[in-house]
Amino acid sequence: MNEPVPTKDWAEDLVLELAHKERGVRLLGGRAVRYHVLGKVPDTLVRPPGDVDLFTVSEHRRDVQQWLESMGLRPEKEFNLLNGRSRLMYWRGKEKIDVFIDEFRMCHALDLRGRLPVQEVTLPVADLMLTKLQVVEFTEKDMRDVLALLSGVPFVDRDEPGAFNTRFFADTLARDWGLWRTVTRNLDVLLERLQDFVVEASLQLEIEERIRQLTEVMERTPKTMKWKWRAAVGERLKWYELPEEP
Repeated sequence: MNEPVPTKDWAEDLVLELAHKERGVRLLGGRAVRYHVLGKVPDTLVRPPGDVDLFTVSEHRRDVQQWLESMGLRPEKEFNLLNGRSRLMYWRGKEKIDVFIDEFRMCHALDLRGRLPVQEVTLPVADLMLTKLQVVEFTEKDMRDVLALLSGVPFVDRDEPGAFNTRFFADTLARDWGLWRTVTRNLDVLLERLQDFVVEASLQLEIEERIRQLTEVMERTPKTMKWKWRAAVGERLKWYELPEEP
């Protein structure tokens, strides 16, 4: 059984404060998913807050560093010295705060520069979905987050706060066969495991229909030459990385 999820989250307040100070930063990860789906989906699909994941861009990096430290967050100095151009790490007691800069790089690299203006507080829903579905070793917490987004937000074909831009999602995959392969595999896994997470038959049908709609958009989106070349090589060449957790 899921633990009760509090409606107030200090990380949301932190991001709002940073935004007020004109320091461009957004939530991503499980806390960002929770922000969009709390009260809209069954409690079984809403995870309690875990570590804090933030996203910013290079031009705001120093401002974000200074502000986080002024809030009393403790920097992981050696990690930040070695990785500071692309990622920073802080602590609030035992809570870890990760700051991704310019791109989200795990199993695949997602360049998310230019996405900050779309949505306040969090990255856009389509971007959140990509950060979850790019995971090769697809965990139950990632599955739960994706299912929550699939059932808790509307589908649209444009950037719109609080909605899932299927066109942006499909266009991103159409440029990167490796990312496309991981995402499509994970959507297949979701369909196979759906009954493990969703009991209500009506919600199962709704999520199955959402995945079908999303797959159709992906299939009809024209692929780049780079995508087609990589698709010809296929799985004979490794198409992902397995990140090492710091």
